[in-house]
Amino acid sequence: MDLTPDAITIAVTVYSRREFVLDAIQSALDQTIPVKVIVVEDCGPDPGMKDFITGRFGDRITYLRNPKNRGLFDNWNVCMEYCRTPWLSILHDDDMLRPGFVETMLALNREAPGRMIYFGCTGSIDEDRRILAAKPVNWGKSWRELDLVEFAEGNAFFFPGQLFRPADARAVGSFCPNSYYTGDWDLWFKLGLRGGVAQAAAEVSLVRSHYGIDRGTTRVLRMGWKWALDNVQRKRNLALLKQERGIDMPFDRTKFLKTSPLPTRYLLRFANGLSPRLLAYNTWLYLHSTPPHKGYWAVQSLVRLTGPKGLRVLSILWNHWQRCGKAGSRAIGSGATAF
Repeated sequence: MDLTPDAITIAVTVYSRREFVLDAIQSALDQTIPVKVIVVEDCGPDPGMKDFITGRFGDRITYLRNPKNRGLFDNWNVCMEYCRTPWLSILHDDDMLRPGFVETMLALNREAPGRMIYFGCTGSIDEDRRILAAKPVNWGKSWRELDLVEFAEGNAFFFPGQLFRPADARAVGSFCPNSYYTGDWDLWFKLGLRGGVAQAAAEVSLVRSHYGIDRGTTRVLRMGWKWALDNVQRKRNLALLKQERGIDMPFDRTKFLKTSPLPTRYLLRFANGLSPRLLAYNTWLYLHSTPPHKGYWAVQSLVRLTGPKGLRVLSILWNHWQRCGKAGSRAIGSGATAF
């Protein structure tokens, strides 16, 4: 049986980001094929958030507020609890959907029926609403079946622009409420093992690129956890792949560092604030990464000579230089205005 619009709900999660949330909700309402839209506030600190949102959208949305804070991943479970349709898409309050998201998902379901999760390609938008150039997709057709080995080893998509059944998600354990970072990848992979994953070649969503301190990804990056948490999730996925499909793929940390080297800019930005243990771990990853260019090799060689302590000093100097550069730019700008 084909998927129909009345079987779909888009749930926009909300906490405190007034500067982005209206864009997110508007994008859910602006679909070429309308569906039900709910807003789920996770007991945020802004007492005026409900009036702020309902004053803009009125009865076009259903506004729901948790009586207590459930946290990022458990609030996604709340979205499943509030959903009254068979299919659900969850949208962060700082991301957006393209107008053709629902239309694309309906077409994808017709072309690839019976999958447990559908999604499309994702572009980027910055804090100033400038859409960044997306990497072109060239599959030779409008969709692809996601390879489970590929999916076990790397998360194939950003969070926005997915469609799944809450009943299926509950059957495999829902989102882990205590997850720090990879709770979405964990659930999507389990669903893929059970019933397959289809991805549309069309861009259906935009992830917002920003460094707000309330952004989960930013907190994980600042603490130096990202690559450690990714590797733990890879091990879990590969163990499940062997258990349920009999596919034995040994975990190889250095394999991923060949195609996805640890970014130099990331280490320079955050290394000065990492704990000694995580600084040592991320330094090891950096030194075992395959250099994509000569500049990377040069910094890597310096870190190889000086070790984690030297990397911390480099990070302190780099951040100082960045602050001085920004201060100088502001001063020049102010002088130009005065002149």
